[in-house]
Amino acid sequence: MRRRALLASAAAASTASVAGCPTPPWTDDPTEIDGADVTFRREHDGEIDASGGGNDIAEVRRRLDEDPPRLVVAGSLLDGPRSCYRVTLFEAALDEGTLRLRIVAEADPDSDVDRCSDVAEPHPYSVAVAFPEAPVPERVVVRHGDETVLEERV
Repeated sequence: MRRRALLASAAAASTASVAGCPTPPWTDDPTEIDGADVTFRREHDGEIDASGGGNDIAEVRRRLDEDPPRLVVAGSLLDGPRSCYRVTLFEAALDEGTLRLRIVAEADPDSDVDRCSDVAEPHPYSVAVAFPEAPVPERVVVRHGDETVLEERV
């Protein structure tokens, strides 16, 4: 019981509040798909220079000269009115020369808030994909939910 209380207070102290919604600390969620290592983060570094003008944006950052070569997709998904949400990597696939990523907003299971701000909030993210055993794909397709926000040649 005491351990739970300590963990809960540590989590509360490290949680930043944005418009009334507690945001969990940024964490990595590494996985692997077909010889490529995938790391998902609920943040991105710097500004996103993506065209389109919509609320959901994403861009590909090429790091092909690194060892192993990698691609980083940085984006922002706008969601979360009236409830606390967080962005999640729902699907990552590498097939037929295409890297496919699907990002969704889901109810934050760590939130104990019933209602958040009425204004939708942007949820930043980055997905780093390293290719130690797989060839770098020719295309990248990023979807936010069911909408394609990026389809680009590498």
